[in-house]
This record gives sequence, C-alpha cells and structure tokens, in this order.
Amino acid sequence: MAKSITVLFASSEIFPYIKFGGVADFSFSFTLALRALGHDVRVMMPRYGNISERKHQIHLIKRLVDIPIKIAGKEELITVKSSSISNQRYKVQSYITTNSFYFDQRKAIYNDPTTGKPFPDNDERFILFSQSVITTCLLLNWFPEILHCNDWQTALIPVIAKALYPNKFKKTKFVLTVHNFANQGEFPVETFDKIGLPEEFREKLLHKGKFNFLKGGILFSDYVTTVSPSYAQEALQDENHTNGLNKILLERNNSFVGVLNGIDPWQWNPRVDDDIVCKLQNSNFETYKKCNKEDLLKRVGLEPNLDIPLVGMISHIEENKGFKLLIDAFDKIMKENLYLVLLGTGDQNLTKKLNKLAEKYPGKFAFKNIYDEQLAHKIEAGADLFLMPSIYEPCGYNAMYSIVYGTVPIVRATGGLQDSVEPFEPTTEKGVGFVFSEPTPNALVSKLKEAISVYQNKALWDKLTNNCLEKQFSWKDSAEQYVEIYKTLIK
Repeated sequence: MAKSITVLFASSEIFPYIKFGGVADFSFSFTLALRALGHDVRVMMPRYGNISERKHQIHLIKRLVDIPIKIAGKEELITVKSSSISNQRYKVQSYITTNSFYFDQRKAIYNDPTTGKPFPDNDERFILFSQSVITTCLLLNWFPEILHCNDWQTALIPVIAKALYPNKFKKTKFVLTVHNFANQGEFPVETFDKIGLPEEFREKLLHKGKFNFLKGGILFSDYVTTVSPSYAQEALQDENHTNGLNKILLERNNSFVGVLNGIDPWQWNPRVDDDIVCKLQNSNFETYKKCNKEDLLKRVGLEPNLDIPLVGMISHIEENKGFKLLIDAFDKIMKENLYLVLLGTGDQNLTKKLNKLAEKYPGKFAFKNIYDEQLAHKIEAGADLFLMPSIYEPCGYNAMYSIVYGTVPIVRATGGLQDSVEPFEPTTEKGVGFVFSEPTPNALVSKLKEAISVYQNKALWDKLTNNCLEKQFSWKDSAEQYVEIYKTLIK
C-alpha cells in the first residue's frame, strides 16, 4: 500500500455536526474517502451553540483547555475538544474549537437568526478559529504534511502559519478549496489589525479597498482547488464572478484546478437511506418511486395523485440559484399539470414572493421555508424531476443526489452542472437530464415542458431513469486526484 499522508482538514461546517450548504457534505464525505484510501486525516471546526456535545460525544482533551489567544487587542480563551465523524465503514477524528463569546453563545454558523444578516464580527470569529487550528498543531506538536483549508473562513490559516511560524510549518503544505468565489470574506481594512500579523503583510491582504480573506488564502496556499472543472474555467475567465481575484488565479495556472466532488456512498444512497420510507432494490424502481412520492406528497400536504409529475427543489434561496428566473416563469409553470415542492431558506425578499406564490397555487405548490435534512432526502427519493435553474453553480450536489435517486434533473448549463448532467437525447437514449443554456424564463419553461413530454412516454422515461441509476459519482476517483495533488506538494 502507498505511504499514508497526514492531513488536517479545516472547515467552518461539517456534517453531521452542522450544515449550511455543500461545504458540510464535502467536509464529511471527502475526508472519509481519504480515510478509505488509507490516509491519516483529521478534521477541525468550531462548535456553534446549536451543536449538542452530548449527541455528538464531544469531550475534553486535557492538553487543550483554556488556551489564551490574542485577537482584536484582547485575549480570548478557547478549549479544543475531541469527537469523530463516521460512515458505516470508516471513522475520522474531529477537533472542535469552543469559545464562549464567538461560538457557544450563538445558535447559528454565519448569520444572526434574528436579523438574517451576517454576524458583524464574523471576521473576528474566523480569525479566532484560524488561530485555534494553528495553536492546536503547536500544542500537540503535530504538523501534518497537508493542511487543507476551505473557503474564506479558513483562508487565513496559511497566512498566519507562514507569517508567524515558518519554521514550525516548514514541512506542511497548504491546500485551499474554494467552494464559491462569490463569498470572499470582505471586511473593512481595520480587520488586518485584529490578526497580529507583521505590517508588511497588510497590502497583500487588501483587495479593492477592503480586507479580503480569500485573497490571502489564494496567495499563501501552495495549491488552490475548486469543486468542478467547468467552474474552475468560469472562475478564470469571469472577472465579475471572482471579484477580480481571477488575475491571481491566472498567475498560478499550474496550481489551480477544478475537481468534481463525489458523493458519500452511505449518506446519499437510496439503497440504504433510513430517511426515506421505501428503499431502492434492484428490480423495484417503480414501487420505490411511487411509495416515496406518495409519502412526500402527504408530508407536504398535496393531494397524493401519483400520475402527475412531481418536481422537487432543494436550495438556498438567492438570486444566484436562479430564483428570480423561477419567480418570473412561475405562472407559466403552474399552467402545466404538475406538482412543485420547494425546500429552502435564504433571501427574505425572494422568500416573501415564494410564500405569496404558495398562497396563490395551494394545490400545486408546497414551499417549506426551513432547513430539514430528512425532508431533503424525501424530496430526492419522491420527486420525478429535480429543478436547478442556477445562474452560477460551483458543484451542484443536489443534481448528483437526484441522479443516483432516479430523479431526473432539469438544470441550467453552468459550473458543475455541466460536468455532472449529460443532456438526454431521445434518439440515442443516452444522457441523464435536461439542460438549458439561456438564463431566461422562456428557456426554463420550454425545457420543463420537454421533460414532462418525456415523462409521459413510459418507454423513454424508463430508459432515462435507468441511465440515472447506472451513473456513479463515487468519491474514489476525485479523492485520488486530491491525493495526487498532495503527493506532488510533499515531494
């Protein structure tokens, strides 16, 4: 067997402790895939106030209690605790940073639940977390070969390590995965003064008159990745989408790559999924689909008519996810004989409009404005079609989940959706979904109509759903790509 690599993986969210988006699923499934390949991987994240220590068996590490950390001109105490994540085969150790003021007292990851807006001191919260990662390595005297960071919340880790402890981390290589270039951690220039870095680093961390966490991570990491090949291309080409950081990415063209995410075979698998009422077996696709469809319709309060196509959506509610497009097309969509079920939270203006539409079309459209992991699984298994009209989509996990659950995706051709959803061609009977290019209501509606007409042709529909069930999004290939990156770095 190849030599085991030591990896510390830092993330602001990890399933099952807490989940806001795809980063949590990536942090869970990717690290377990690395473990399956025989590598010594550990994860680290903050403990927010809504994570139960009892439920997740989070316990003290004697050496890591009440550690003082300087931040924003004051001293904060952190305690780093231990836990683990696992699927049915493998287990990965977790380090959990606790701090009373910045994390424990808040029952949310990024946004204040009362206002819906980001916590105003998110810069300090994630500086503290980044410092805690570095300090944990120093106190344990454990310096992993790879320190793998994710998004702006952990992007300062390589900056702090290289600026303040270059000798300690001289053998550690830093990888940064950017899950979405739209979120960069932009703060007032004064944020620099809260970190305790030498003055010569100031200019490097400023971008367009603001302090920019992500810029620091891109400059100081040894390798930058993102979550699909097409999204990597878009990031390089589109200055607006990267807020001009593509110039730095272009300069490091040999150490920036897009790797399509995989799916954990235990977490998202209709054959073993305990969140759905009927599991998939080899020859029972129709029974499986009908049973889960009936359960879903009852659960969301729609008439359980199984002959009507059921369209599912699970998404953050924001413009980038195509919600303006959806709302503009809504009256035309509702002219079709279909059900639509939407699960998601987010932008308050868009949410208001969606609530109004749910009142306008009560027998056809069910909108659940909550986060509910179990209901997400029920939608993937119970819907016939899954709609993802994203304007930008770095990876598009839900399109992949849909395919493996035999739920046919309708997506816009962008980012990871281009890499995972091959358009269905009725003449060749190849492909797994329906893809439209123009970000217009008409393009969306016409692709939806096309999907419904295939749904009504039983022979074609059987072929299409069968194509979906045969498709694999195993982590093995993607994890091996990351291992190759790690190996080239530590050579």
